[in-house]
Amino acid sequence: MNEKTNLKSLSYRELVGKLRDMGEKPYRATQIFNWIWKKGETDIMRFSDIKKSLRGQLNEMFFVPKLVEKEGVASSDGSVKFIFELPDGNEIESVFIPDRDRRTVCVSTQVGCPIGCKFCATGLLLGYKRNLEAWEIVEQVLRISLALGVRISNVVYMGMGEPFLNYDAVVASAELLNSDHALNIGARKITISTVGIIPGIYRLSAHPKQFKLAISLHSAIQEKREEIVPIARRYPLKELKKAIFAYYHAKKRFITFEYVLLPGFNDSDEDIEAIDRFLKGLPSKINIIPFNPFPGARFRAPTEEEIACFHTKLLTLPYTVTLRRSKGQDVRAACGQLALLREGKVDVKPLMKGHDL
Repeated sequence: MNEKTNLKSLSYRELVGKLRDMGEKPYRATQIFNWIWKKGETDIMRFSDIKKSLRGQLNEMFFVPKLVEKEGVASSDGSVKFIFELPDGNEIESVFIPDRDRRTVCVSTQVGCPIGCKFCATGLLLGYKRNLEAWEIVEQVLRISLALGVRISNVVYMGMGEPFLNYDAVVASAELLNSDHALNIGARKITISTVGIIPGIYRLSAHPKQFKLAISLHSAIQEKREEIVPIARRYPLKELKKAIFAYYHAKKRFITFEYVLLPGFNDSDEDIEAIDRFLKGLPSKINIIPFNPFPGARFRAPTEEEIACFHTKLLTLPYTVTLRRSKGQDVRAACGQLALLREGKVDVKPLMKGHDL
């Protein structure tokens, strides 16, 4: 007996091909995608606009998995942290971030993270278990949209994991998020962040879609960057800059640089001068992210005075500079805090007890 195929693992084109082999018209793929990627239905026999005989046939050939919400925790600032259980029992975190007219979901791409950045709880506390499949990434957005009853406008690949160490699944998921047949999120509203995996940057440069690129920089001094981002030894700043310029020349799009502010480590005048040299000639946006503490962290959170001082100095550079106040700190959902931590002072009661996603 043949094993059933995961419907959510198929692209729209792949599904059209399978249906054609069954003697069915392409519009059937549109119907099926509507059920699984817009309505979130997992029971093929409830695809009510498809004839019963075909539903039975599909049910024998395919199955529709889902992520299970283990916890949903609302922050006082309106963001919501979700903990999802994967089919194999592993767990990941995703975050819903409302901001004016934007409804953003921060998705995870790996169970844990192998990078081990010194300012991030995910790799330091969880380690790395496996890559997520493309459907598992998209499913985070779908389940959050259904749970909260909102249309998601933006997606950022800034949760657990390093996206470009799971490149194929990440780009496939971004294409699915962007598809008219699935979640229909604009390509320019999808941002893929990397700590600096150079081959992935070159590959994204050649991709036809206008997905946005964000670089987790954190220091423009090679020795310092190696100290907090160990993989920087493999992908040095000199080569990283070449890859970033290749992306810019291919896409003609601003590059966003994320800079976690670590007081006493990467906030000196020397650090600012290094940032200026590294970004010279590149239209850029710098996001300052004050460090968010976690249990056992080497660094402390910067004071308001330290944040203001660094921000003011960066504003003298010829780049767009924003101060990003991470949301969800009170539920450990802020940047660098995703590590499946349930204990401590945080009340992690489910957001919607008994809600069947």
